[in-house]
Amino acid sequence: IEAIVVGDFQNNTSIDNGNLNGFYVQEEDAEADADPATSEGIFVFAPGSDDVSAGDKVRVRGNVTEFNGLTELGGVTLLLQCSTGNALPSAASVNLPVAFVNDFEAFEGMAVTLPQALVISEYFNFDRFGEIVLTSERHLTPTAEFEPGPDAIQAAQNFLLDRITLDDGRSAQNPNPAIHPNGNVFDLTNLFRGGDTVQNVTGVMDFSFGLYR
Repeated sequence: IEAIVVGDFQNNTSIDNGNLNGFYVQEEDAEADADPATSEGIFVFAPGSDDVSAGDKVRVRGNVTEFNGLTELGGVTLLLQCSTGNALPSAASVNLPVAFVNDFEAFEGMAVTLPQALVISEYFNFDRFGEIVLTSERHLTPTAEFEPGPDAIQAAQNFLLDRITLDDGRSAQNPNPAIHPNGNVFDLTNLFRGGDTVQNVTGVMDFSFGLYR
C-alpha cells in the first residue's frame, strides 16, 4: 500500500506518540473506496523498522492480519519513504453516542476528531495505563438509578454506546510522567477532575483490550 502516516507510535529514538512498535497510515482520499462503512486507515506493526513521521508518504508491503480484533499490517518486508511533509488527510468527525459499538470500526486506523464537549467520566486506569473514559454526558451506575431489571440493563447499554477511551499511546504500566489530555505533563498546576470536559479530541481510532480508543 501507499499512504500517509497519520500517527507515529514506533518506540524508537525519535520523538514518538507512544510505544506501540508501529504507525498508522491512511489513504490520502478519505472517500477512496466510496464506502463509508469501511476504514481508509490501518495500523502497521513494524518493530525495529525505519523511522517515519506523521505527514510522510510511505509504501509498505506486509501481511494483513487481525490482532486481538485490530486489523493491522504485519510481517513488513518493504518500507519506503516516498516523500515528507505532506498534508494529513482530514480527520473524520465522530460523535457520541453511536447506534452500535461496531460503528467505530468504520474509522479504525483513521485520524478522527470528536468535536463535541465530552465529559471525563472515568479515570481509574489513568495513573496505571494512561487511560481516560469520555462520554457525552454523566452516567450513573445503572442500579443506583434504576431497580435491577430492564431499565438498568438499558442504562448499561446506553453507557457502552456513549463511551470512548482516550489512551496516551504508551503501553508501559505506571508511566512517568502522566500525560494530561491537553498533551502536557499532569501535575498540580495542570490537572483535571472527574466531570471536567474536553472538546475537539483528535487522534487515531484504535481497538485493543476489547475497547475502541
